[in-house]
Amino acid sequence: MRGTKMSSRSARVFAVLTAVGLLGAVMAAPSGAATRTAAQVTKKSLQIVLIVPDIDALRAKGINVSNLSTADFTKRFQGYVDAFGPINGRKIEVKAVGWDPIDATSFDKACTAAAIDNKPFVVINGSGFQGQSIPCISVDNKTPFISGDMAYGQLLKASGKNLLTIGLPAEVAANAAAALVAKTGVVPKTAKIGILSSNIPGIKAAADTLEAQLKKRGYDVVSKVELNGLAADAGLLNRESAAAADTFQAKGVDTVFNTQSFTQLSGFFGEVEKGNLDFKVYGIDGQANACTPFSAGRAAYAEGTTCITAWDTKSVATKDSLKPDNALEAKCRKEFDAATGKKSLPGGTSGATTINGVTYEGDLAPPECMIANLLLPAIKKAGKNPTWDKVYANLLATTKAPAAYLSQGQGGFGKNKPYFANPVMHFEMMVNATADTPKDANGLYNGCGIPGACWVPVLVNGQEWFKVSANAKA
Repeated sequence: MRGTKMSSRSARVFAVLTAVGLLGAVMAAPSGAATRTAAQVTKKSLQIVLIVPDIDALRAKGINVSNLSTADFTKRFQGYVDAFGPINGRKIEVKAVGWDPIDATSFDKACTAAAIDNKPFVVINGSGFQGQSIPCISVDNKTPFISGDMAYGQLLKASGKNLLTIGLPAEVAANAAAALVAKTGVVPKTAKIGILSSNIPGIKAAADTLEAQLKKRGYDVVSKVELNGLAADAGLLNRESAAAADTFQAKGVDTVFNTQSFTQLSGFFGEVEKGNLDFKVYGIDGQANACTPFSAGRAAYAEGTTCITAWDTKSVATKDSLKPDNALEAKCRKEFDAATGKKSLPGGTSGATTINGVTYEGDLAPPECMIANLLLPAIKKAGKNPTWDKVYANLLATTKAPAAYLSQGQGGFGKNKPYFANPVMHFEMMVNATADTPKDANGLYNGCGIPGACWVPVLVNGQEWFKVSANAKA
């Protein structure tokens, strides 16, 4: 495989979706809040604060981005907690704190509510809470935070013991992607490469690392365009990303690497369609919800893009079946279904989707599944007098554990490794199915579980997964 040419397709500009940025990607960073008091663990309870997108608030404004409710996001993690049961005689109390994804001031409010108004043992977020808002919790208020997404090296260092992530750090993901590209030869050394970056710290860290690592391996990076993501302006992002396509064309770029969520790039893909530009487009995980299982359905205009990622998909390369659940996925699916009262659909989206009058239920939530599977046993192992230092040490000692939709089914923390994913990577292409796509004999739609866009693995010489170097520090 030399790379993937992006198919021509109408690129709709979803201004609202870009602003939402997959529920929290580009809003201005909060200013911080007053220092919190110490967490209280009572004889009867231990509190975990769960930060969730306030979908109800968006819907009240006339903005529909999901069939889920705010409470549905809480139920997903609560179900895993309930299935685990009390820990050392204490009930685990899950307290939900919402943030409004299109209100830049709501991140500061969420920080205050999570770390000060409550006194949690730990704060968690499955996905979507913007990376530049995490320091308000983990640094300014010295409150432990576990993210189902990714972080970047500077943030991990500043947070110390107060930050753990499920996803690979931005720099590690970028370094591993560059290593895999060179190892497999999918991008020829004759390629003229353009990189889409941003002034959002995590994305910039990924793009800068990717540029350096590609050049180190003999690739020609002829252009890097930095978008103003911190401006929190959907219209500006559309204009700047569209201009980036023209810049790349003018500089002779034939291969583009994107390091951010595809929902930020409707302008870019619109310009590619308009100008019939023939780029090979690759994506890496420099930001939350870039190459994650549910991201394809939110940016179908990026059809034909190939991600280089540790995140997995239910589709298979032959498009004739779905991958069976591994043991952890099966366990979490059972608990997820019990909590939501619905039968989850492998290969579905995040929440139910109705197409042509047919409702397709959503899939389980992999990040919450993994956080629960790691955090709750670590609290139990800390004994009757748990402290975060004890729990943190227990988590770092978990060097090998099952993973859901990630790293070929296995991850682990470790000394100097405050992230769970392993740099075991594969290529996956965004393919699209629509309401007009017929269901095939296997019950699939162009290899997808529902008639919508999904990620499909791409084999290289018959191989899907590759263990690659992750020497970039995080």
